[in-house]
Amino acid sequence: MTDDQIRDAIRNGCPFFAVNSRHEMMARYMYFAPVFKWEKNQMLPTPLQGEDLIWWMQARDDSQDVG
Repeated sequence: MTDDQIRDAIRNGCPFFAVNSRHEMMARYMYFAPVFKWEKNQMLPTPLQGEDLIWWMQARDDSQDVG
């Protein structure tokens, strides 16, 4: 999935399993359930959800483009 498809799935509450452009594995297992991210050999819920998570992903990508 592309980053835009992942963001759409987060917004729409759809289940997905994907690797983003930063090679991070992310998943949502059920409709409108929390989004999980692979960390330290386990899937952990992300600290942010919904639009907050999308904003954080965009801000992190923008900061990487500047540096």
